[in-house]
Amino acid sequence: MTLEEFGKEILARYDAEHDHTFEGDPSVNVYKRPDTKKWFAVTKNIGRRYLGLEGSGRIDILNVKLGSRLAASLRKQEGFMPGWRMDQDRWVTILLDGTVPDEEIWSYVDMSYEIASKAKGRRK
Repeated sequence: MTLEEFGKEILARYDAEHDHTFEGDPSVNVYKRPDTKKWFAVTKNIGRRYLGLEGSGRIDILNVKLGSRLAASLRKQEGFMPGWRMDQDRWVTILLDGTVPDEEIWSYVDMSYEIASKAKGRRK
């Protein structure tokens, strides 16, 4: 799944808000719930070396927020890493290189979306 495909699908599935929160890096896509304004997914195309991966070139990644136990468990599996530039206790980076099946990725996005619905307070 490419970032473009992912972006179209996430907007269709969740009626999410989308922006480029990081002015210095417009390649970062942030997806927020429309009701709580809380982030539930972040995508980026990043150099493999920034993630400590072998090889040159770039890779598409997805960050999702999950429970601490699930996040810790997933980080031990191929295709998952600590959340890139996020709270590494709860956020997980998923490599969008085909290692993790699309159906599984969407289940984690669903979980992240649900967690964002329970977020306390409202970001202004």
